[in-house]
This record gives sequence, C-alpha cells and structure tokens, in this order.
Amino acid sequence: MVNFAQVTPHDVQEAVAEYDRVGQDEFLSGHGFGRSRGYELMVDGKAYDSMAVLGVAHRYATGALASSSEFSGGKYGAAKVLGDLGFEVTQPAESSPEVIPATGSWRDVSDIGSDAARVAWSDAARPVLLDIARRYQGLITYSELSAEIQRQTGIRTKQGLQHWIGKVLERVAIDCHEKGEANLSSLVVNSSGSVGAGYAAAVRTIDGEEPADNDAHAAAERLACHRFFEAVGLPADGGTAALSPQLAQRRERVRARATPPPEPILCPTCFIALPSSGQCDGCA
Repeated sequence: MVNFAQVTPHDVQEAVAEYDRVGQDEFLSGHGFGRSRGYELMVDGKAYDSMAVLGVAHRYATGALASSSEFSGGKYGAAKVLGDLGFEVTQPAESSPEVIPATGSWRDVSDIGSDAARVAWSDAARPVLLDIARRYQGLITYSELSAEIQRQTGIRTKQGLQHWIGKVLERVAIDCHEKGEANLSSLVVNSSGSVGAGYAAAVRTIDGEEPADNDAHAAAERLACHRFFEAVGLPADGGTAALSPQLAQRRERVRARATPPPEPILCPTCFIALPSSGQCDGCA
C-alpha cells in the first residue's frame, strides 16, 4: 500500500490541471485508472475521478505514480486522503457502485460458509485498516468496517456484529503477528470509542494472555501501527499512545469524580475555611 504523506494540495491541483489539459479519457487510460465509482473530487464546481487524481498527485509529489492496485479509492482511501488535504469529495448515491457490492451482486454467508466468509472479510479488512493506520490517531468503528468489508466482498450476513467481527479481526491480528507488524485490529473501536472483548481474545491468541487494560493496550498498538506504516501527521517525536477522544473524556470524568476535594485550610482563630486569598473574612 502506498503512503500519501508527501502529497500536498498543490500536487493535487497539478494533477487536476493535467486532467483538464488532456481530458478525462486520456487521463484515466494513460495512467491506468477506471472511472470513479461514487466518490468524486470537486474543484471549482467540476467533478474529477478522485482515485486517479490522487494517484497522479503522488507522482507530482514523489516522481512515482501510485497505481490503482496500490491503494483503495473509497471512503477510507482516496476520498479520506483528499478530504484531509482540504478538498471536497462527494458521497455516493445509494445506487452507486460504492454502495452496491464491488462484486456486482450479493451473496449470503450461508451460500459459502462461515469460515470462507471470515477469510474473505479479513482479507478485505487489511487494506481498509492500512488506510486508517497511515493517518495519525485514525480510528474506524466496527460498524463502519463491517459495512465496507461486506461491500468489498459482496458477502453479507444478518448476524449481529458481536457474533462474527471478532473472529475476522482475530485473523487480521494473527496475520499482522506473522508479518512482524503492529496489530491493525487495534484501530477498530465501538461507538463508545472502546475496543471490544474480541480484541482481548485476539491478544490472548497471540501473546498467551489478555491485557490488564484492553484500551490502554490497544492505544499502544495503534501508535505502533502509525509508526510502522509511517502515518501522515505523525509527530517528529514519534507521537504518543492515545485513547479515543470519547473514551479519554469518559475516563477523565470518572477520575475527577473519584478524586476527593482537597481538605480546606481553616482559620486558626475561628476555624472557618479560609477563602483563596488566605485571609479570614470573619477575623479581618
């Protein structure tokens, strides 16, 4: 997977200018891209194929074209990178190929079996999670990931997430471990910003024991992911392990409630609590 850290808004504008000079058909065919499947880059009221423009922008930034096989063009790929650079990217209509399955039609998990579906879903999850890993402190929710991997594979299920997503992410975690990488499954959180019980199970499978604090462990793994995959926005000092914003706020509220107020300082004469000035109003 390609890294877009060096691409700037100016590089995107250069690619757009080339697109305008040669026209859509020549721009796409000349660089080996297909037409946009729902997410379009908008510049001065004109629509452009977002994945192709970003791939060519990478050439302006680095001298090397990012080919269509090296990154994804959807919500968590080209659309997200361009959005982070300050550009407008349209959302697909419900009838768009970005919403209907990439395979053209749906199959139910019962058609191919649970094991085969999990293998396909875990394979589809990896490029999505790589896109997230390459954005410092990037996260994706279980529901967002499940929708994308079902769309990518054309395999869907009516089962609740809690019954299958953990096993899919466990496969992702094992694959990362075998590759010597940080655990990409740590980038997936629930709607409250916390990793699920499946994360602890995956860690136990790899390390032999569950972490004492699932979310603190996942925060450290996320930072390792951002460093390993050279995330855009990674601070020069290497960054810090961070809980999701909503979880960090919730823990801080709990900590604040659990911290007793400081003992008041009393006036030595009348034994009334002194104000912040340190002088007793009653004895003054």
